Amino acid sequence: MPNYVWTVKNQYGEKQVREVAADTVEQSKAKLLGDGCTDLELMDAEIADALNTGRPAPKFFGQELKITAKQRLQHRNKPPKTYWRVICQGVAQTWWFCLGIVCLACYEAYSGNSVSALLCGFGLAAWLGFLITSGLPSIYFRKLLKALDWSRWPEVLELVERLELINRFHFNQAHPFFLARSRAQALAGLGNLTEAVAVFAPWENRPGCPGWMYQMLKASIYDTAKQHDQALECTRKSIAEKPTAAAWLDLSNRFARYKKDAVQARAALVEAEKITLTSVEEAYHLRCRGIVAWVEGDCRSAKKELEASLAMMEKTRHVPFRDGHISIAKAYLGCALARLGDLAGAKHCFAEARKYLEATEETELLKECRKVIGEPHS
Repeated sequence: MPNYVWTVKNQYGEKQVREVAADTVEQSKAKLLGDGCTDLELMDAEIADALNTGRPAPKFFGQELKITAKQRLQHRNKPPKTYWRVICQGVAQTWWFCLGIVCLACYEAYSGNSVSALLCGFGLAAWLGFLITSGLPSIYFRKLLKALDWSRWPEVLELVERLELINRFHFNQAHPFFLARSRAQALAGLGNLTEAVAVFAPWENRPGCPGWMYQMLKASIYDTAKQHDQALECTRKSIAEKPTAAAWLDLSNRFARYKKDAVQARAALVEAEKITLTSVEEAYHLRCRGIVAWVEGDCRSAKKELEASLAMMEKTRHVPFRDGHISIAKAYLGCALARLGDLAGAKHCFAEARKYLEATEETELLKECRKVIGEPHS
């Protein structure tokens, strides 16, 4: 039974994070309403629950660290960690300790005890080194997400190897399942689709990767290799086993973008809209609605939906894979604006999306944009 994570206001008007076990998202919602909760917003659904279930629990000096849903949400949409950010955060959290070492070093130096002062300096340096080491998984993991988003496949493979090495000794381990999936996606992007599928295959129905999620993620590997028919087949299999909102939205997106089939894309959207969406899925949902409207020839609706999607995504700029979602939305918005006569706005949107489209080899979308906007092929 999956756990659904919500932000709510309880009967006293207090904002809370609630984790509810239920067979479906609607059942979890009904439980909260029955408790008198209001202002319900779904934050995590089946996919996040499966990943959290299969992820190795971090251990520090043999003790298992409990990470609550509230703590996970607090780190969402935060800027990616860098070495300096890790040091600054660590110093801010242990300022009293760092200040004590600095004061002691200054006192020893003033007293003429240069060896003691030097040892204090080494101690502070060792502490800063420990802070950086503790943050390495987060630093490299966010770099990995960025490389995946921008289809920088050699960099993805390099970062996967680094994280696999760190997993051998670090208390905070990257999910091995996600690393395998990242390796598979990189191999597919480099033209080794058979090897990519073989790398990912052992994870089917293992903890953290139930069959429906395996098929949904396998579809993204086929998309990376531009094998969209196989991706559609995998998405259908995922829905047949467990009809999640995310899978329905993926199906709609694939029919609209790769098949230009507005009828089936709209039908998948209707199914997705029967299910409560997470806050992250809502922006994707609006993007799908905009693209479907574009394929249907309804440029005004496409403009409205895509602008709403972009407004939501810009507010959560640091959520992983935002660069890709924003760039795709801006590309289609540019097309809609061009058809509506706003050529200046269209060119501006396309200019902002172009770098991503070229980096990720979105050839068909680039052609469509240039054709509608009237820009010659480069």
